[in-house]
Amino acid sequence: MKLKLSVPILILFLSVASGASPAFAQDWQNRAFYEDATSVLAQRDIPKVIFLGDSITQLWIETHPDFFFDNGFISRGISGQTSAHALLRFREEVVATGGNVVVILIGANDIARNAGPISLENIAGHIASICEIAKANKVTPVLCSLIPAKTIYWRKPGEVFPDRDIPVLNAMLRDYARKHRIEFVDLFTPLADTTDENLNGMLPPYTKDGVHPTLEGYKVMEAALMKQLSPIVKKLPAKKDCDLRLMSYNVRNAIGMDRVTNYRRVASVIADLAPDVVAIQEVDSCTTRSKGFNALQQISKGAGFHWTFAPAIEFGGGKYGIGLLSRETPLSVRSVALPGREEQRALLIAEFGSYYYCCTHLSLTAEDRMASLGIILEEMTKLDSTKDIFIAGDFNARPDSEFIAAMEEHFDFISGTETFTFPSDNPDRTIDYIARYKAAGQAFKPRACFVPEAVVASDHRPVVCELHK
Repeated sequence: MKLKLSVPILILFLSVASGASPAFAQDWQNRAFYEDATSVLAQRDIPKVIFLGDSITQLWIETHPDFFFDNGFISRGISGQTSAHALLRFREEVVATGGNVVVILIGANDIARNAGPISLENIAGHIASICEIAKANKVTPVLCSLIPAKTIYWRKPGEVFPDRDIPVLNAMLRDYARKHRIEFVDLFTPLADTTDENLNGMLPPYTKDGVHPTLEGYKVMEAALMKQLSPIVKKLPAKKDCDLRLMSYNVRNAIGMDRVTNYRRVASVIADLAPDVVAIQEVDSCTTRSKGFNALQQISKGAGFHWTFAPAIEFGGGKYGIGLLSRETPLSVRSVALPGREEQRALLIAEFGSYYYCCTHLSLTAEDRMASLGIILEEMTKLDSTKDIFIAGDFNARPDSEFIAAMEEHFDFISGTETFTFPSDNPDRTIDYIARYKAAGQAFKPRACFVPEAVVASDHRPVVCELHK
């Protein structure tokens, strides 16, 4: 007697038999990794050059963030992923966000058999499908060769042969690109060792583990890539830029609405919004809750920013407080204690070349917020009034509150008070703001302010203000 299985039952059987969890089975390609960042990117009216790949791409922005920020490039790399993962993510993360150019660097984890054995023809087929979907949606594909690897450090000797397979796959990709008039960038040759003992491996100065480039290695890749990418980028519409982009974000220790702590998810939201400086609230430093991690440092590493932390209280064996992420290192920083009967609060003041940016997370208690205002105003008088002075954060006060009315006597709320910021998944109130001190410089003029629809990474939505001189 033959056993007949319907397709749905068969799929369920395979998922259970393989030991896959329901969540993994539903999100095998890990779309949740960039879910909020993808939503944010779709809202931005800018030219979009998106790098699609695996850990080599993910670590690229962490190792050399200036390359991405200075060029306005966007990273969509996820560690461990194969060409099949990238193909499944491509439509949502590139096409649906309005991508103009996609730089494709994927396939190393196929060679490593991260998802099981696969032929080189099938790897090339996945990558070809990405290129074809791109062209069909008027996205320009730029196809990169795989970079050299003699061995794969997480595989036993003799399990896989990257030094043999990568050159063969690269030849297949080069041939496909030539036939279909797709830009092909050779990243293999400038990194490859030609000595007998390390033939087709990466030159030692360019890697530490044999698979991932060092900063020097990435710079070699960038030089090779930009020779061919720059002419393509120059043809894109001019970027609608601003002189200063401010952001405020209560990140709740990177604990998302799904209760998962994910520093890189928060970092990707920030990176895609490309602010000059971010006021950050609710971050732990080396607490039991953060498992010993400095949350702000972890987020800064993923976004490529300088970080400044201001503790408000001792907590869980470490500290809890607020901070700043900035593209430039502040000229000076200091913090001031603010009242809070449920927990002490803080004001962080950072000076930059032409402005000050202050961050705070005010008390839940109205009396403490009013007392904090007096301290804040006193601190404002100590600053160089020829510079613009901005203050941002979670004020824990609604627009119609007595506190906001008192603030408006001294500050202009450049972020507005109409768009709700909390809770992120179904916002019904505004408690996050960016404001400017009236009795100081007014060199920067607000151009646009908005609240991006980031609904998963934190329980607050970020606030962004773009200014020009």
